[in-house]
Amino acid sequence: MPKASAPDDAPTSTPAAEARIQSVARAKALLDAMAGGDWVSLRDLAARTGLAKTTAFNLVSALVDVGLTERDAKAGAYRLSLQHLVYGKAVERRLDIAAIARPHLIRLCATTRETVNLALPGPTDAVIVESLEGSQSLRVSSYSGTRAAYHSTACGRALLAHQPLNFRKIIYSVGDLPAATARTITDPEALETVLERCRTLGWATEFEENEMGSACVAAPIFGPGGDAIAAVSIAGPSARYEPDNIERLGKLLVASLAEITAEMTQHAPHPSFSR
Repeated sequence: MPKASAPDDAPTSTPAAEARIQSVARAKALLDAMAGGDWVSLRDLAARTGLAKTTAFNLVSALVDVGLTERDAKAGAYRLSLQHLVYGKAVERRLDIAAIARPHLIRLCATTRETVNLALPGPTDAVIVESLEGSQSLRVSSYSGTRAAYHSTACGRALLAHQPLNFRKIIYSVGDLPAATARTITDPEALETVLERCRTLGWATEFEENEMGSACVAAPIFGPGGDAIAAVSIAGPSARYEPDNIERLGKLLVASLAEITAEMTQHAPHPSFSR
């Protein structure tokens, strides 16, 4: 029987191929060493990767040149660039968040009889991608396909609270935070206090800040990497959102969304840590 020929793109084990693999593996090790998000000195990069300082410098400089890392020349430190957000969002889209969350949204809507929304983060605000209208005679309308401001909606705050400070500062600096109603918080310092409370409690609230007569409670969904990748809100007439009811809904959300987070982790591909 004649020997089958290898396809043109079959991997070859040549010195050149091994050198390429080694370079990629070393570059990956450097990126892993910066995965915490903070600035890392060249000395620490070399120590964390086991690379010689000169090798680490040459490789991380190449990563800077192609836009995968940023350099603080004065401090001699490096960190991941925002390009990784693009890659991260592409991976997140593979995890069909809406499909995984939908059964939980239906249960929340049936249990509370209030309108339930699923929102995803955008560059300058959140986008509501799924909305189930409540069954009570007095209810808020569904908002599917609409945008939710980060500063004045509960789902926006639930997402914004878990974004890096630099991202929040960008949101504050793009322009004045608009007042949707007379109750809207438009001062960044005051909003930071609200977001800190959100991180402490696990849920965010909004009472007639986005629309008079309505109120909302929201909590984040965390992805396999621990980032807030979506938020779910329960909305209804403000007359029903007394403090006790807000706390009840907040705790209900946190418990339900923890189940979604667990399911998403199970659906996520498991990375290989071998080098």
